[in-house]
Amino acid sequence: MNRILPLLALASVALGPAALAQEEAATSPWSASEHAKLRLIAGPTTASGKQRVGVEIVMSPGYKTYWRSPGQFGVPPSFDWTGSTNIGGLDVRWPVPERFQDSAGYSIGYVGEVVIPISVQPVDPSRPVMVVLKLDYAVCEKICIPAQGEASLWLEPGVTTVTSARLESFEARVPLPAKPGPHKEKAAIVDAGLDDTVVDPGLKLVLQPPPEGRIEDIFVEGPGMWSFGKSRLTPQPDGTVLAQIRIDERPKSAAGPIPLIFTIRGTPKPVETRLELDIPAGKP
Repeated sequence: MNRILPLLALASVALGPAALAQEEAATSPWSASEHAKLRLIAGPTTASGKQRVGVEIVMSPGYKTYWRSPGQFGVPPSFDWTGSTNIGGLDVRWPVPERFQDSAGYSIGYVGEVVIPISVQPVDPSRPVMVVLKLDYAVCEKICIPAQGEASLWLEPGVTTVTSARLESFEARVPLPAKPGPHKEKAAIVDAGLDDTVVDPGLKLVLQPPPEGRIEDIFVEGPGMWSFGKSRLTPQPDGTVLAQIRIDERPKSAAGPIPLIFTIRGTPKPVETRLELDIPAGKP
């Protein structure tokens, strides 16, 4: 046995550089900006052949960046994939954000760090994929600072990429799709309409928390220049939660069935529901 141990140690040393190279191949170098830096990280290919990539952003303590819908104030990230090769499609999968208060009001995004998962569909799965990203975003403490980052990642077909715990952690925070109506294991929107109990126009939703879970917040998105206020959540005697949400801004003359996206933040899993609400034209 004593002779085997040195051989195992030598084998570990011999495999070390290869393992390190594999680990390095799964990440791009950091691209630093003021109070933030970003890089690309990769995970194993999915069963359907899509490449799993993440945009990792790490900020200075106390800084935050914004979600795709930044709330009352803020700037959503702008992705530029020009220069990428062998890519037939990209799906940006946003982790559930949180609401925070800044100097002017409420905004929506991420504090400290985030990994935004990306699903990449190769045109030809037998050929390498080159992911090239230029990202314009903002990081904010008391004031917002524009930030830019550039990163690239070369992904060989058929090569087992090192599993990234960081990427998997944020993939688990991507909201699950949920149709309107009751669900046994997920939070749900069981009723939705206009709130006729307030002077300002708004939405009124009845939410069903999941078993052994809770609802913490709900974010609303509409097409174009729709903007919604902070949700007011009121638990009801029957176990549901009443959500009242003010419409802060809307496109001129927008009326009729309006497609909206509702993202529910809570435990054990966030959910995303898409539905249309019949909203009459606003006051001139």
